[in-house]
Amino acid sequence: MDTSNQATAQIVPNFDNKVDVKEFKFHYKKDELGNKRETTELKLPIPSVEGVVAILEAGGKGLDLLLVTIGDAVAAQARAILNENPTMAAAQFPTEQCLWDFIANMPEAEKRGRGIPKEIWEEFAADYLSIMPGLTGKTEEQVSLAAKLFLNKFQSVKSNKPVLKKLKEQLAVYTNGSPNAENFVDCVKFLDEKASTLLVADEAAMLANL
Repeated sequence: MDTSNQATAQIVPNFDNKVDVKEFKFHYKKDELGNKRETTELKLPIPSVEGVVAILEAGGKGLDLLLVTIGDAVAAQARAILNENPTMAAAQFPTEQCLWDFIANMPEAEKRGRGIPKEIWEEFAADYLSIMPGLTGKTEEQVSLAAKLFLNKFQSVKSNKPVLKKLKEQLAVYTNGSPNAENFVDCVKFLDEKASTLLVADEAAMLANL
């Protein structure tokens, strides 16, 4: 008996090419008593390329949601640029950095980081400030400067490799030493990946010009 055909018959009827199933992990912060809900891992249906085409063809509420989601991504990019440049006026705004192709070609870590709410970044910085003097023996001023550079997402030191390396090391100390680090895993991952990207950026540019 051909079991392969039987297995195919069981799988094909449930297959939907309009959906891709992707895994997501949802982390939680500790409550006032120090209790922490276990990370929730879910497999969720995401529209595939065929699914997006179907949404475009069908129109209606599905298309409305798609367009709103696209608009939200562009607005989040604009907000991130303004947050990183607090003195920027509207006339100076780099609109070209909000074009869809520009956003799509940004490093993955950069795109993920810009989706982290401002409140989470502020809570991460507060925890960093509270824990790092005890872990490192550094002064509050030193720790405060590092936290400010993290919140600035290395914008003011992006070409200073010694500083980037030091900040990456301090981030590892925080990750291993803070009991609350898991609450800010998205912030930590973004910062670590961005630091790594910036550290190799000059070499990559040089190689491309050879």
